[in-house]
Amino acid sequence: MDKSKKDIITCPLCNYEFDKKESQNSCANCPLHKKNCGLMRCPNCGYEFPEINDKGLMERIKNIFKNEKNKRGNE
Repeated sequence: MDKSKKDIITCPLCNYEFDKKESQNSCANCPLHKKNCGLMRCPNCGYEFPEINDKGLMERIKNIFKNEKNKRGNE
């Protein structure tokens, strides 16, 4: 079964790669599931995040938080 690259999601927290359908299955018990909250849930670690197709954007967001953490550690 050939999965399209657009259907494969990488968790920004644990780097686990999964199919979008796996995320939908892990959200099945959530009360917001049918209202489409716009979040993806990693079936590996449970981290919820917005679906972002631009991986570069996600890297920039991670770097912002890393830089802020480093600034606070140096004060």
